[in-house]
Formats: sequence, C-alpha cells, structure tokens
Amino acid sequence: MSAVLASAPETAQPLLSVRSLSVRYQAGRNGFWARPRMINALQDISFDLYPGETLGLVGESGSGKTTTGRAVLRRIDTSDGRIVFNGRDITNVKGEELRKLRRNMQLVFQDPYASLNPRMRVLDIVAEPLIVHGLVRNVDEARDQVGELMRLVNLPRDAHDRFPHAFSGGQRQRIGIARALALKPEFIVADEPVSALDVSVRAQVVNLLQDLQKELGLSYLFIAHDLSVVRHISHRVAILYSGRMVEIASRDSLYERPMHPYTEALLSAVPVPDPKTQRARKRIVYKGEVPDVANPPVGCHFHTRCPIATERCSLQVPILTKKAPDHWVACWNR
Repeated sequence: MSAVLASAPETAQPLLSVRSLSVRYQAGRNGFWARPRMINALQDISFDLYPGETLGLVGESGSGKTTTGRAVLRRIDTSDGRIVFNGRDITNVKGEELRKLRRNMQLVFQDPYASLNPRMRVLDIVAEPLIVHGLVRNVDEARDQVGELMRLVNLPRDAHDRFPHAFSGGQRQRIGIARALALKPEFIVADEPVSALDVSVRAQVVNLLQDLQKELGLSYLFIAHDLSVVRHISHRVAILYSGRMVEIASRDSLYERPMHPYTEALLSAVPVPDPKTQRARKRIVYKGEVPDVANPPVGCHFHTRCPIATERCSLQVPILTKKAPDHWVACWNR
C-alpha cells in the first residue's frame, strides 16, 4: 500500500511513485561449499513523492535509508517492485536512457569533504555535470552558469576559482548542492546532508534547502537521523525499521500522534531544550537486539522487541494500513 500526501489535491500526480520496492544483496558464504547468503536490505517499500514536497526518511543505521535513495536514483538495481518518475516506469532503464534521466534526479552526499575532488577547482567541480551532459563545451563556457549557482547557494562569485580545502564544511556542502543544481533537476535525494556539519551550521544548510525548494520547485527525499531537522524541513515523514516501512504520515500527525511502537521510541529520544520538560518526559527503551538483516525474524521484524506484540506478529508481516486521513501504519495492534 502507498501513502499519499493528505494536503495534495486529489488530481495531483506524484513526481515519484515507488511500489513494492525490494533490494537484495548477495553476501559472503559461511563455507566453501555453502550457498551465498542473501541480505534483504529493503522489503516491499511503497510511497509517493509530490512536486515541491519533502519526504523525510528516518531510521537507525542499517534500516535501509541510503539503499532506498540509491535505488530510486537507479544507482543500484532493484530485486522487485516498480519505480515511476514523472509518469514513466524507470525500474529497468539503463545506458544512455539512464544518463539522460539523471539530469532530473540528483544526489547531495553526506560527507562534504569526501564528495569533492581536492585537486579540482570549484569551477571545474560544478561545471563537470554540464560538460558531461553536453550543455557546455568547456569550463570557460560554464563560468557564468557556475557564478549564478554560487549566488543561489550564497557563496561569493569568486569562489569558483578556489579549491575545496579553502572552504569550511558548511561551505563545501553548499558547493555540493550547487553541483546537484547545475542540471536543473526536479528531484534531489539529500542523503544526510547535514550530519557531518557542526550544529551551528546545520540550520543554515537546511534553511538554504528550503529556500531553494521554494525558488526552484524542487522535491526532496531527505534522509536523516536527526529527528529535529526532519521535523523542520519535511512535509511528510516515513519511518524505516530493518528494511521495512513501519509508518508514514504528515509531519504534524507523526510527531504529535505516533502510532507504531518503534516510532514512539524514536521520538522519545529527541532531546528537549527545556531541562524541566526533559526530566518530566518518559524515555522509551526497548530491550533486545536489532534483527540480523541476513536472518530476520518471521512476521513483523520488530516483534522481538515490541511490548504489545501478539502471536500474530510473529507469524504474519503487518501491512501498511491507513489508520487516519494522513497516517499509515504497519502494526496489527494499533
């Protein structure tokens, strides 16, 4: 089942539509004669993303957030399911067709230090996608466009003649954002774009992404651990646990009325600035280990840690079901 944007018109068409997406990796063998193990990184993921919307994707490490982003960008192959972008099925697109498609789908990386070539000037870095896609013939032709991109991300125009080492982490991430914007995409996957930055800089980059969304009409799949940042930037939020989507809802509905036990535990861990309020809050901590993705439990992946689990939870996988007008949950007991 897919979740829709509650505030979107009934006639609105999603920019990105993902249905029953699954991704499996082949892992190592337990012995020379043993068969390779298969790891289910994603299982039966479905969601829609509308033009101008930000969908926050949240979950602990290993839950499948980055795999989801890479799969919808067609950077890795899917095992099952469909990916539809702008009304076109792109699940099996390859070669030149895929290269042209990527003009409309870009990625902002997590680490602004590792994602920029230290031997290239900013001008060369940002101009590279323009040259690769044949929009300009050389770097000199791209200079004016790169200067405009510097303005968009609030960097001085002369920044393009410097090397990445001359910039702070926040400025480097702005360069990465400028590179993603060079081809004028409609859709951007922001894979934890602020997690490697100082706390004082995170708000600036998040606000920049919001300003760019308003100015350029961008749609974001925003992957993050920081639930405070996700609440600030997202229109809707999806929660992943061990490769499965357990809850998806509008931002306010999810933060004010979480339904899945795992979501409740996540939100209880978000710190509150007021010490008195923080001391009065109930911290939810579930016992048990996160399931092994190579050997997950039968039924609901969360049932081994869930305080409200029943026998049915250990036998059947819960279906993502509409529980409220803008709220979908995969839980038999909620």
